[in-house]
Amino acid sequence: MSGAGLHDIREAAAAGDAEGAREPDSSVAIAEHLARTRFEDLPASVVEAVKASVLDTLGCVLAGTACEDVVAIRKLVAKWGGQPASTVIGSGGVRVPAASAVLANGAAIHQFDYDDTHDRAVMHPSSASLMPALAVAEETGGVSGKAVITAVALSNDLSSRIGLATRGRMWDHPWFRAPLIGLFGATAAAARIMGATPAQHLNALGLALPQAGGTWASLHHKGSSVRSMRDGLAYRNGVLAAELALSGLRGDGEVFDGPYGFYRAYFRGDYERSELTEGLGTRYETERISLKPWPCIRHLHTTLTAVLGLTAEHGLSFEEIAGVLLGVGQVNRDRCRPLAAGGSPANHIDLAGNMLFAVAAAIRHGAIPLSLYHHAGLADDVIANAMPKVRWRYDATLNGHTFEPGVVEIATKAGGRYTARCEVALGHPDNPMTPEQRVGKFLDCAAAAGKPLPRERALRVVDAVTRLERASDIDDLMRLLA
Repeated sequence: MSGAGLHDIREAAAAGDAEGAREPDSSVAIAEHLARTRFEDLPASVVEAVKASVLDTLGCVLAGTACEDVVAIRKLVAKWGGQPASTVIGSGGVRVPAASAVLANGAAIHQFDYDDTHDRAVMHPSSASLMPALAVAEETGGVSGKAVITAVALSNDLSSRIGLATRGRMWDHPWFRAPLIGLFGATAAAARIMGATPAQHLNALGLALPQAGGTWASLHHKGSSVRSMRDGLAYRNGVLAAELALSGLRGDGEVFDGPYGFYRAYFRGDYERSELTEGLGTRYETERISLKPWPCIRHLHTTLTAVLGLTAEHGLSFEEIAGVLLGVGQVNRDRCRPLAAGGSPANHIDLAGNMLFAVAAAIRHGAIPLSLYHHAGLADDVIANAMPKVRWRYDATLNGHTFEPGVVEIATKAGGRYTARCEVALGHPDNPMTPEQRVGKFLDCAAAAGKPLPRERALRVVDAVTRLERASDIDDLMRLLA
């Protein structure tokens, strides 16, 4: 494919600016960076972080394949048909066009809010990057593991930077960051696998801009399918944007900084431009992504880290615990709503955002088993027998944090009283899960799939991801996931 240099894409970026006086849009430098970066340019720590996120995200997809909405979407894309190019994971071998595979696989990722998170950018980078990268790689054919790692590394860095550039807390705007921002990461991943030139990357981002969307509605309208399958909707559009650009279509200019660009349109122009481009190629936010040890919203993880740390440290059983008192601020107060029995599995995504349910499950089971979201009896047992032990009180000193510190006090029937405060949740790069914990999570997810992966096959997936940079073609990995 013929290349286009930085001069060409700077001219393209300026085409919509009659005066030509503004500084080139951030998208210009980003497009050049996306096109020129090689696998060999990536630090070893970034490669390892990508492989950890790849395994984690594949596990999240498998876990979601048993959910009713995912099954319905899988049937729909199979009905649409088209070129049998890309694998619908966990389907038994269904193959569809790349965009359809991203819709189906992306819809499964967030079913239990188990997917990775950039804690400062507050979005899910690998949900956006991996499904487009894999689907387009299969459709393209002959794509190496190194190429997939590079696409995911660049995409995760980009979407994290876009999130970091936004000022204020995530609640200050009506837009939900994960799909809104992740669309650009999905577009970058797909275009990179397709071998886009700088100008084509720029056009792809400009073709993604008019497709960006996603509000807080699905979090406030309980029972909506949108919250759990939004990734499929958004990231399918990333593949479309890349395909259009590679077919010669031109995108809107001034994608990020312009008067009608992303930040003016969605964030009132309140953003930090330097976050987008400073350190491109030397600082990768890809290695600052957190993995989730428990299937629930990331806001709950500091509290769960504190609770389970106390029970492990002092050997406290469920029967010994008289009560748990949680300190919560403004953000987590909304997570402390009462629950009625009978909400699982139909409303499992709502359970995954409830603080009292998560803590109750943790003291009841020593973790949050995925089975709670599939079997109403198990969830109802937590609601009836464990939630009454969990109370909360408002603590205004915790306000101002998107992810509040976890403040916990556990009282025992014998009169013991134990307290903890957690600032950095388990799974954060500064408090990482162990390799054994990461593999254990994947195996649990694989066993909970609609078509459970036998342990031996699941371990082969682990091995394939561990050696991903050595794979000359990702087809062997995808066959294991079919």
